[in-house]
Amino acid sequence: MWQAIGASAKGTSHINTGSPCQDAHGYLVSDNIAIAAVADGLGSAIKSYEGANLAVKISLEVLMKELKISIPANNDDWINILHDVFIKVRECLERAAKEDNLLLRDFGTTLIVAVIAEDWLAIGHIGDGAVVAFFEDRDESIQIISEPQRGEYANETSPITSTDAINIAHFSAHKASIKAVAIFTDGLQNLLISTASGKAYLPFFTPLFDGITQNINISESSIQLEDFLNSARVCKKTDDDKTLVVIGKCTT
Repeated sequence: MWQAIGASAKGTSHINTGSPCQDAHGYLVSDNIAIAAVADGLGSAIKSYEGANLAVKISLEVLMKELKISIPANNDDWINILHDVFIKVRECLERAAKEDNLLLRDFGTTLIVAVIAEDWLAIGHIGDGAVVAFFEDRDESIQIISEPQRGEYANETSPITSTDAINIAHFSAHKASIKAVAIFTDGLQNLLISTASGKAYLPFFTPLFDGITQNINISESSIQLEDFLNSARVCKKTDDDKTLVVIGKCTT
């Protein structure tokens, strides 16, 4: 029932400096559930690439283990699972820093985790980036369901490695029928969120969500998504790393 595509693309600023892409993503889908994680390593962190990839890997592993035991049926249980995911990701990053004789902040990364189950959308989010959802039971509306967390200063964000990360992180569970979800890092924020209204940019999301709810060739569509992120059209508007994961309920 669920299908997903995703891609991370190196920003032109990192291409010019020879730096690796500091974004990471991962997802898993089955007939009745879909999970995804997206992370954006901080440019100031010397192990940001490793931090982002570890955050995604551990998030998916913990979610798979938790959801095999049971699928939550209420708001509190969903939030408890996501809270546990973030704690375990942070613990893993702490171990990695200790093994490398580095500071935890050297693995700094944002993190967004999303779970779509029957009649539920649950999200854990710290840092920038956003989640946009296409609701089946809200007049098929497209809404930003988890907004970028902005710091006190411009371009400031809170990573999962910050001292009070678990308290800052936003956890939410929405009992709703979902048709599609998009998760993206801050490299795409100015393109996909209208600066005038602060809402999702519908001329982009409407055809995107229409496509992901059709029967598509996953491999070809993933390549097309990566080509789009690397296109001159996108790179002209942002020089940052870019990640987009799209999950949809196949209706054909």
